[in-house]
Amino acid sequence: AVFTDPPEPPPVLGTVPEFNLTDQSNQPYGSDDLLGKVWVANFIFTRCETVCPLFSAEMAKLQKRTDNASVGIQLVSFSVDPEHDTPAVLKEYARRYSANPWYWHFLTGPIRDIRETVTDGLKTAMGESSSAATIQETLFHGSHFVLIDRQMQIRGFYRVEETDTVHRLIADIKQLINER
Repeated sequence: AVFTDPPEPPPVLGTVPEFNLTDQSNQPYGSDDLLGKVWVANFIFTRCETVCPLFSAEMAKLQKRTDNASVGIQLVSFSVDPEHDTPAVLKEYARRYSANPWYWHFLTGPIRDIRETVTDGLKTAMGESSSAATIQETLFHGSHFVLIDRQMQIRGFYRVEETDTVHRLIADIKQLINER
């Protein structure tokens, strides 16, 4: 029999600094809640009609595929339009994607804190919000998932447009869960 080596675990690409934001239930939620858990982040805003619905639908797929994981994978969607995306607005948005509030958190907070966490912490580009009619153009954001391990280390970026993204993410999540 030929033994194949187990796949290499995903590399460490950086560390997410501490953050404290507010979730769709208007509860504080942040890095302390995520320490010791494997989690996946993405970036959305509720007024977005282009990539966000697809992005959130893929996250919903990920929720379906991981909701029986006893280790409690956490899914975290950061709003890049926090002035508009209040906890109440995010709660309504979460309902649209059947988000389970135990596993899938939609986060908002002061724009400075969001920007710090998203761009510095999660190494993801984020545009300037403005009240202009062209909110779609001014408010861009990275369209990939970020995988973070139990030690708050970034272990991968996964483009939402790729067809095997959820499959690859799940394979890497399993590796991180089994990492000692």
